[in-house]
Amino acid sequence: MQVSYSELKQEFKRVLLARGVEEGTAEACATMFADTTESGVYSHGVNRFPRFIQQLEKGDIDPTAKPTKVLSLGAIEQWDAHQAIGNLTAKEMMDRAMVLADQHGIGVVALKNANHWMRGGGYGWQAAENGYIGICWTNSIAVMPPWGAKECRIGTNPLIIAIPSNPITMVDMSCSMYSYGMLEVNRLAGRQTFVDAGFDDDGNLTKDPGTVEKNRRLLPMGYWKGSGLSIVLDMIATLLSNGLSVAEVTEEKDDEYCVSQVFIAIEVDRLIDGKTKDEKLQRIMDYVKTAERADPNIEVRLPGHEFTTILADNRANGIPVDDTVWAKLKSL
Repeated sequence: MQVSYSELKQEFKRVLLARGVEEGTAEACATMFADTTESGVYSHGVNRFPRFIQQLEKGDIDPTAKPTKVLSLGAIEQWDAHQAIGNLTAKEMMDRAMVLADQHGIGVVALKNANHWMRGGGYGWQAAENGYIGICWTNSIAVMPPWGAKECRIGTNPLIIAIPSNPITMVDMSCSMYSYGMLEVNRLAGRQTFVDAGFDDDGNLTKDPGTVEKNRRLLPMGYWKGSGLSIVLDMIATLLSNGLSVAEVTEEKDDEYCVSQVFIAIEVDRLIDGKTKDEKLQRIMDYVKTAERADPNIEVRLPGHEFTTILADNRANGIPVDDTVWAKLKSL
């Protein structure tokens, strides 16, 4: 089914207000969930919202909490989220990283006791829209086996890198081949994943999203490379924030909260003049896009460029929402 942006946002806000969330906070949070969904990231927008509400009701998320600065070290700052709403806190932290970048050329904000930030790409995009290179990542609860294991001991630990090109070029990737959100999107659509998503119960690679959702044997992105990247991202986030690691979140908490996150903004304008920057970025994009296609009917892909098209289509035609997801939202 298709729904309008205003209708979707209204439903999000209704549910938040019904849980006692303050008006301004509910408005801001509902806007971010609606923006994420409208941008085409359904897995971390409308599909994720019921899970967000479940954690809110449990007390894992404190809608009254505000992040506070713990330590300042020039271009690097440590903050404590105090389990505040994840997407609002992440937006604030990237804003802070950009302020530091204005002062120092680079800004690094490390955050502890954070909640799930929903669409991580939104914060990289936020920086790139303002002319900065944006880099951010988060750790998580253990939801993926490290390479060579079948028991979950590492996180999917999404990593985002956004470049202020026109249009914005952005990598927004889980350290697994598919996030659990994208497994859900494929399952709800009744389709298998494009490439192997994980292992079945017998240890064979499988494209069946439901199987991997159930047994949690996700395939790391790039096999051992994704596994290794997940581990070092967890280590850096833990050290910079003085927060909890994947191991600590998994063993000490009853759900995924109090995670550690890193937000980096790099100012470009004092390193290279605008005309040269635009020309260099355009040459890179043109060089990539004009490569001979493997399939004449499929364009060479530049990361993140599809979001401009998806956003325009959703604004023109309405936002697609799975019927079961919409029914769940309406019942909240």
